[in-house]
Amino acid sequence: MSSVNFVPIKEGKNVIFYLNTGGYPLSNDVWDRMWSYAKELQPSAKENIEYIQNNRDKLPNVEIPVVPYSLLNNKTISNTEKIEKIQNYIEKLKYNHTGLQFFEIRKDRPLMGLAELSKKMIEVSLPIKCLEAVILSIYLINEIASSSSLSGVEKFTIGFKTNSKGNIHRHVVLGVYCHSTGLFGALGISRRSDLGYKKLKYSSLSDLIRDYVNCYSDYLHKVKRIKIGMPVPNSNRSFESIPWNGCTVNFKNDKDWPKQVEKHSRAIRHFNSTFNSKPVSIPNLKNSAKVAPLVKNSYLTNHLEKSKVTSSLKSLNIKEKSRILTCFEDDEDEELSEIEVKSLNAKKNSLENSTDSFTLMKEIYNANDGINSMYSSGMIKKKQTSLRI
Repeated sequence: MSSVNFVPIKEGKNVIFYLNTGGYPLSNDVWDRMWSYAKELQPSAKENIEYIQNNRDKLPNVEIPVVPYSLLNNKTISNTEKIEKIQNYIEKLKYNHTGLQFFEIRKDRPLMGLAELSKKMIEVSLPIKCLEAVILSIYLINEIASSSSLSGVEKFTIGFKTNSKGNIHRHVVLGVYCHSTGLFGALGISRRSDLGYKKLKYSSLSDLIRDYVNCYSDYLHKVKRIKIGMPVPNSNRSFESIPWNGCTVNFKNDKDWPKQVEKHSRAIRHFNSTFNSKPVSIPNLKNSAKVAPLVKNSYLTNHLEKSKVTSSLKSLNIKEKSRILTCFEDDEDEELSEIEVKSLNAKKNSLENSTDSFTLMKEIYNANDGINSMYSSGMIKKKQTSLRI
């Protein structure tokens, strides 16, 4: 009998696993479904499963793993060691062999929402699978990066689609690149230890992928496709979702896949995750042909390089104006002289009455120039702001 607290996830007509949708604490029907499905998946372990199910009060308490925040925030420890500490914590949670996924993960959910889910994973400390390990790894790296104790590290997803005996299998890990060492590695969890964590020791991304492909072949799996994402933002408060799709490699048709992977690798290596501390600058519109990029040197440039904002010659609505006028609100806490305040207020009032979008953008650019000149002259102290998307 179906229940609102769990749903079957199918591949064709076959059930791959069940997904808990009832939250926490787990309801009785979810527990019953987990025990019964575990017996179906592991018939040889049926007696052990029944013993655990019927003697839960008599069994010893399980040690709950603790996130080593003190070590992760220690600036004297290298990035390689911190990545290993994160992997050790993930492995202590253990791989989930029950056939029931405890956490409902929507891949298009913003990082802010996934961060709240990661906190719940840490709180309940239940076994996880590969996708949950990726989400948790992103959360932990971002938590450390926010304190500047783990900088110069890019993270991106690597998804695998393999075929074994006519059955399709999917797996995902979190690729990691360290700017200081120039080495690649990966964080993750799997039934097979060599399909999860990879140390930061690979000089190229293609070497890392090749290692996974060789490990798959040892288990008689043929890799059909690999998807490599773009770097994930370094903020757990970002409204941006994880960029899962950056480069797709089809092994059946593409024999020169290392070239394609290395081309994508260059984009990852040249990506600067410190974009979160860079202010947004408005480009000069004097020589513009009515089309200009709205954001420069920011995260959007790396993901939407070809995207342009078409400026209309007609008036902007109130909602659009209010978004642009917030450019002046970032510095409201800074101390300005009365003359500077009056000048900025006058420019802001003129913008509110403007009906031409080109005039509006030019005025913003000129005002932005004035603020930047005050920064460069040392009249006011520059405050780092975060670009949230």
